[in-house]
Order: sequence, then C-alpha cells, then structure tokens
Amino acid sequence: MKSTLLFIPIACLFITCKNKEVDNSGPITNQLVDLQQVVGIGKIEPENEIIQLSAEIGGIVQKVYKSENDAVRAGDTIFELKHTTEDANISQLKSAAAVQQAQIKVDENAIKEYQIRYNNASVELQRLKTLFAKGAETKQVVDNAEAEMLTLDANIKMLQATVEVSQLKWKESNAEVAIARAQLNQKFIKAPQSGILLELNVQPGNSIDNQQIVAQLNPEGRTIAICEIDELFANRINIGQTVVIRNFGALDTLAFGKIYFASSFLKKKSLFTDQSGEKEDRRVREIKILLDTP
Repeated sequence: MKSTLLFIPIACLFITCKNKEVDNSGPITNQLVDLQQVVGIGKIEPENEIIQLSAEIGGIVQKVYKSENDAVRAGDTIFELKHTTEDANISQLKSAAAVQQAQIKVDENAIKEYQIRYNNASVELQRLKTLFAKGAETKQVVDNAEAEMLTLDANIKMLQATVEVSQLKWKESNAEVAIARAQLNQKFIKAPQSGILLELNVQPGNSIDNQQIVAQLNPEGRTIAICEIDELFANRINIGQTVVIRNFGALDTLAFGKIYFASSFLKKKSLFTDQSGEKEDRRVREIKILLDTP
C-alpha cells in the first residue's frame, strides 16, 4: 500500500566553526573564522514509525467511524466488522450461564430445607431414644428415626455435590462468554496509539481478510529528520549541532533543528541510493535531528 506520507528529500547543513587565532590589530577582514557546512541528505518523518493497521480477523465492514487526517486517541474505534453471529453466540452463552446460576440457587435452598429437616430429625431421635430407655417406645420406632436421619444426610450430600458441579459449569460458561466477547472485540478495529490517521482504505460493505493492512496511523510524538552523512565528513558531526533543513536543490530554509543522535558506527547507504554519481562502496553515519518547528 502506498503511503500517504510523502518523504521529500531534504538537504541538511551541519554548521561547524573552527576558530583560528585572531589578530585584533588589523581590520576586521583579517580576522579569520573558518565556517564550514556539511551537507547530508535525509527525510522528514515521525520519531515513532508509522503504524500499519490491520484486522485480526476477516469480515464485512459494517460501519466506519473515522476518516483520513482525523486525530484519534488510543482505543478509539476506527471501523467495525459485522458481528451478528458473535452477538447471538454471546446471548446464548449468557442465557446458559443464567440458567445454571438459577439452578445453583434452587439447589442451595433445597440444601437449607433438608438441613432444617435433618436438625429436627436429630432432636426427635434423641427424644425417642430417651423414651426407649424408659420403656415407653419401641426399638422399631427408634430405628425408623435413625433411617430418616441417614436419608436426609444422604440427600444433603447429594445436593452439595450437585451444587459443586453446577458451579463448575457456571464458571465454564462465564469463561466461554469472556472468550466470545474477546472474539467480538476483534470485530472492532481500534487505534493502538494516539495520532493522525493518514490513510483508510475501507468503506461499509467492503470485505477484508485477516491481517490485511487497511489503514496507516502517524503516532503522536516528535517530528524529526533522519539524515545520512558521508564517511568523509562523519567525524565533524556532534550532538547539539545546529542544522538547517532545506528542500533538496533549493536555498529556502524549511526549518532549523539540532542533532540529538549520531550512530557510533558507519553503515551502508539506505536513503536515496539512486542519487546520480554516488559510489556504492561509500559508507555513512546516520543521525537524527529534532526540528524546532515540526
């Protein structure tokens, strides 16, 4: 995809001064100040590289919220894909989770009811045992009361196990809802950083593939010039030097800046390698310039 940010070749003049001994006895024209300019070729670009935006999954564009050259904040939705299936899936999973949660409450209430009956049966059993000891009740009645308690206790344990299983299923359903929501969120293409939307190549109804680049974002940050200095003049470059920015081949000044980074090693040319008269075996020092008027 062709970038909408035009990289214009610029000439950078790096001003260095070499002071010689000054003779104050003669006219001012005899005072020698050797002013030198080192010229490098570079380009203007954001300090943070341009971000290529793409969708994680494919689909049909449903709605576009932003336009080219719009300022966006991190998290702003740029456009969205159709998500009817995802909406229905989330609704179904949430309904299943709600049913399971309701069943848990029913079973928990049943446990409370059985626990009350068990407590009453325990009191009744103790009363019957007392009467049996006095000969006022039969052994069969006592045995029946003990059997009733065992039955109630078994029901309580069974319901407790049922609640545990229902709770696990409810947690699984909630996890499935979270996954479904994450899949739905992929249908909303958002700005990863704040900046300016340089290019947007989608319209409602367009079909896009996953990982297809559909937009470019110029991230918020400083504007800089990146320049390459021929190895012949590389040792004249220092951090803090003033730089004059001009269009390549022109004399009008576009901006001023200062060098804030200079590579510690030389490398092959990478900018404008098609310049006439260049030598392929020449090496360069890369520098970065912070512009006074970006």
